[in-house]
Amino acid sequence: MPKLIEQIKHTVDATIPDKEELTHGQHPKIDYALLVLRNFFVAAAVILFIISFIPHDSHNIFKAIAYFCGAAAYLFECLAVTDCFQTKVPHTEMFMVYCFGPLYILMGISYILWY
Repeated sequence: MPKLIEQIKHTVDATIPDKEELTHGQHPKIDYALLVLRNFFVAAAVILFIISFIPHDSHNIFKAIAYFCGAAAYLFECLAVTDCFQTKVPHTEMFMVYCFGPLYILMGISYILWY
């Protein structure tokens, strides 16, 4: 069991960015917070999707919340990349964020309404 806990700690440390890596931006503290929040919502989405595989009556609610967490992660990614909408980023780089963020919201709503 201690090896599993050590592996989890190592994985969490690997997902949190180093503050030194973010000193190039205009707002390094905000960039750091946005990336930590993005990683938190990505991890929450993964955990909720895994929980939704367990057979129970509320698996669709878990999927809906997971999709909303994924949309939040894309929102924080967009904020981080565009420096809180102060930097213009080409649409070719933002295409996935612009498409999947709203799509995840629609998927979450569909799981709430139709399942």
